[in-house]
Amino acid sequence: MWSAAAAARTALPAASFPGGRRGKAAKVGRVSVPPARSTLWDFVGGDLVKPDLGKWLDDVEEHKALAIYPPHEGGYEGRYLNRLKRQGYYFLDLTARGLGDPETTLTKIHPVCPPALGRQPKARWYFPPEVDYRLSLLHPDAKGLVVWIIEAKVLSKAELQFLAILPDLRPKVRVIVECGNWRSFVWKPLKQIAGLEPDPEAEE
Repeated sequence: MWSAAAAARTALPAASFPGGRRGKAAKVGRVSVPPARSTLWDFVGGDLVKPDLGKWLDDVEEHKALAIYPPHEGGYEGRYLNRLKRQGYYFLDLTARGLGDPETTLTKIHPVCPPALGRQPKARWYFPPEVDYRLSLLHPDAKGLVVWIIEAKVLSKAELQFLAILPDLRPKVRVIVECGNWRSFVWKPLKQIAGLEPDPEAEE
């Protein structure tokens, strides 16, 4: 078995691999195999070379709530986040795990119960609404507040729907929700992901 596999590997012509004889097609029996060609996009992602930041800013202003799908390796989100910072936005970074009810946490006074360790008495602390509190502290020249939520795959459809309409309730708020991963950095209106608006791509 091993010798047969080794013989099969050595039987392949060297010209059929990338970097053969100056791009000429290699003939294997009667089948002509064209040389493998690679471009810059095979080694460097399109987002890294020329990110479409202009369309990103337009979609943030138009839809006000976006669902993003960054690559698994990470690192792409920073350039899009920094472009919003240059526009004058401030950020509230949250994780969906442990967020609780988004409506209560972001727009209402909500209780927080710290863990009782040993014989310590149980306590309950009340915190102000996260979004309203941050809006009250914004600089007068600030353009608005971006609520950036990661790990939103754990959120239910009803919770995503509230996040999609949050900019309608608080006009100076923009919402960016990380709903999954993709090979390149892509985004869609959150209302389409949450089912509040029809998705044109799904209908096709």
